[in-house]
Amino acid sequence: MSKIKEILNKRYGFFILFLFLFWLKTYMAYWIEFSLGVTGIYQHLILLINPIATGVILLSVALFFKSPTLRKWMMFTILMLMTVLLYANILYYREFADFLTSNILLNSNNVSSALFTSTFEMMRFWDLLYWVDIALFGYLFFYKKKEPFKEGKREYKRWTKATVTVLGALLLAGNLILAEIDRPELLTRTFDRNYIVKYLGLNFFSGYDAFKTTQSSQLRVSADESDLSKVFNFSNENHAEPNPEYFGVAEDRNVIVIGLESVQQFLIDYELEDENGQSHEVMPFLSSIYDNESSYSFENFFHQTGQGKSSDGEVLGELSLYGLPQGSVFQTLGSTNTFHSAPNILAQQGDYTSAAFHGNVGSFWNRTDTYQSFGYDYFFDSEFYDVSGERSMEYGLKDKLFFHDSAEYLEQLPQPFYSKFITVSHHFPYPLDEQNTEFPAAQTSDDTINNYFVTAHYADQALEEFFNYLKESGLYEDSIIVMYGDHYGISDMRNPTLAPLVGEEREDWNAYNDTQMQRVPYIVHVPGVDNGEVFDTYSGQVDMLPTLMHLLGMETDGHIFMGQDMLSEEHDNTVPLRNGRVITPEYTFLEQEIYDTETGELLNEQLSEEELEELYQYRDEAREELSHSDEVQMKDLLRFYNPEPLDELKEIDYLYRDQLEVLEDDPRKETSLIEQRGGDSTTDLYETDAPELQEQEDGLSDEYETSTEQPE
Repeated sequence: MSKIKEILNKRYGFFILFLFLFWLKTYMAYWIEFSLGVTGIYQHLILLINPIATGVILLSVALFFKSPTLRKWMMFTILMLMTVLLYANILYYREFADFLTSNILLNSNNVSSALFTSTFEMMRFWDLLYWVDIALFGYLFFYKKKEPFKEGKREYKRWTKATVTVLGALLLAGNLILAEIDRPELLTRTFDRNYIVKYLGLNFFSGYDAFKTTQSSQLRVSADESDLSKVFNFSNENHAEPNPEYFGVAEDRNVIVIGLESVQQFLIDYELEDENGQSHEVMPFLSSIYDNESSYSFENFFHQTGQGKSSDGEVLGELSLYGLPQGSVFQTLGSTNTFHSAPNILAQQGDYTSAAFHGNVGSFWNRTDTYQSFGYDYFFDSEFYDVSGERSMEYGLKDKLFFHDSAEYLEQLPQPFYSKFITVSHHFPYPLDEQNTEFPAAQTSDDTINNYFVTAHYADQALEEFFNYLKESGLYEDSIIVMYGDHYGISDMRNPTLAPLVGEEREDWNAYNDTQMQRVPYIVHVPGVDNGEVFDTYSGQVDMLPTLMHLLGMETDGHIFMGQDMLSEEHDNTVPLRNGRVITPEYTFLEQEIYDTETGELLNEQLSEEELEELYQYRDEAREELSHSDEVQMKDLLRFYNPEPLDELKEIDYLYRDQLEVLEDDPRKETSLIEQRGGDSTTDLYETDAPELQEQEDGLSDEYETSTEQPE
């Protein structure tokens, strides 16, 4: 004890002690309370050190007070505040598997209300460990009315105080560098709060979240209705009248939207040669739907996502607006903005029920909050699936199991419904276990590219099984099924290695080729129609919502959309990409370079200055669409606009964790598939060859046989 007193009586004794206590309880919480997905020695090292930098910076504030007593009081107060923040996140995480944000703390909504009402229920007996140091020092400071340990009376030199703060800043910079090495663009993409906490610590996340919230709030506060006029005028002029041939062909049908994770257009009808020279079609089922007479398919359809990746695809497809220049709409604005989304629009104009399905945690891309803002009636995330053991990969439930397990919820939805399925198995870096890898890998020097075709084939099989279920259950004929590639699967960095597999020379590959590889499939399958075809229209994800609405027989004038109906004769074949590049059937604009879209030939030297200026002006006018969308998103302009087709936005006044009770009491329950079948479930109609389910059934069968054996 005397040794401890001797250490604490040294000048930095209390500072080191409080820093150690904060590090210890934070590191303990990382392992006991939070599921951060730490893998490998490198990530373990980062997790070990990430509480230290912010701890040093925050505690160093106390060193600038002259009085030794006041310094210790301030250090104690800072330690206590950091503990309060840590423990509040622990309680919140136990309930919602997510971290507290400024919006939750500042806004009075159903989530924050639930947090405070369930506090005591979330407490555990071991929580005392987080508070024992606070209780001890509080007792010594408050009730003993004397300092428990003496500290030298000499004042800290000014340079030593600053040195400690600078040391903390250097540690934080080092932490950021280590994080960036393992997870590039961590702060610009910010697709999951878990990642920021894992790499940079809870204190850093809280400060960064507060900064981003303040940044967004300032733009919102400065905006008013006058900012909406230019955007409204642009959208109005941009409106394309529906084509009478297609308008309303899917009226009153259920809508099933499937996000095809990382599927690019070149996979359609693509055959891969194995090491023996035999050809294997990678996605035969998707290709058959693409070429089907009941499908409207598009061969020049481009993903327009940015750093928000999959979530940007959802923004484009369900809002007809673009993602942000940096970061993600879901993560940055999803908890606070007003959205005129597909679920809200279809509910108002067609009395649709809406549900989203995703076999990952709801915090990923902030989907839980964003889907509430979108007006989704129901959201089935990993909490509603068995995602244990070999049933899941890094990004969630395997596709075959995901579709299979979703059937029990899909059959309960009141009809007509708007449903969205976010698949994950065909996700970078494209891993699958041996029992699901029957398809041959490609033979390149890059394993990521090689495995890309393997997981694509698995995703195709899962999709076919789901279609078969829809047909067997009776949902198929009553539905319109929309499938879209959400973003690229092979990155620009890897494209040169992929080049020979898509008929190009590696040495000739350039930025033009990268841009053309942003083509992804877009298929609208309408069972029963026979006028389907593959269109050569140039279009993008921002065009998905107006196209869908016209097929459902719903007018789109009056809505603020950046996109147009792809089937309209008035559709503009100009496609702006999120990075500012612009593609038309004739030209591809890359910064200052202009290529012939058909041949890939660089045209700059063949065009006069006047022709170049004219084309640059055309390019800049196309980019104007991006700036209008950014205005709407960053300034939350839709809060000022209530068009007649959307009189009031749906407010979700319950938590998705409680949604099964809400679904059970839905006043339109009798229109659901299961009720129409007299309560008989359709899940037995779902046929899958998923080995995980087969093993489960075999295990149950063995268990049954064992339990029924007669004793000797």
